[in-house]
Order: sequence, then C-alpha cells, then structure tokens
Amino acid sequence: MALLLQFKRAALNNVDDVAGRWQFEGGTASENGRHVANYASVKRVTFHGTDQDKQNTASVTTTIFFLGKNPPENITLEGSHDFNSGNEIGSVSAASNAQAAHIGKQYTRTGASDLVHVG
Repeated sequence: MALLLQFKRAALNNVDDVAGRWQFEGGTASENGRHVANYASVKRVTFHGTDQDKQNTASVTTTIFFLGKNPPENITLEGSHDFNSGNEIGSVSAASNAQAAHIGKQYTRTGASDLVHVG
C-alpha cells in the first residue's frame, strides 16, 4: 500500500566542517491533513563529491516516527537530495515491524510541495 505524507518543516540547521556540510531538518508529517508522525532528516554535502559536474546535491537519510507507540513505529528513507529543486529520490532502507512492507519501495519527495510518496 502506497504512503503519501505532507512534511511541514519546523527546523533547518547547517553545520559545516572541513569535509563538507551537514544539514539537519525536522518537523511533522500529515496524512490527509491529520498529524500522524514526526520526521528527522540528515543531508550530507561532501566538498568535491556532491558539488561538482553541475550537481548541487547531498546524500539524505530521513526517518519518519509514527505517533502512537513508544518507541515509535518508523520508516527510514535513503537517497539523494537536489538543492536546486528540493526534490529527493531513493528507497526505504529500514522500517519497524508495522511498516516492514515498505522496505525496498521507492520514494520521492517533491520540494515545491513537501509531499513524500512511498511505494
């Protein structure tokens, strides 16, 4: 079953080091207008690796923490982020038992709308 979530960012912070830049993002996720989860995203820019050949990109890992249980049911997305558009592509790399059917499914995040589609 496909999953469609609307992300709403609450935090975005950059941390530079000698090798590149970390970008940390966090916020809420809604499904059909209802708050169902929170998310944390880490992007990594590596100087002379993700910023050459007309690429303005980063590797990205996002974990979605569903409300209702402690520890929360979750899905982890891994892929690439394009800073020009805000778009992301990749797949589900890990999930808790209740979300395990999503493992291996492709995902997209549309930067203009912050819609995340899994499946």
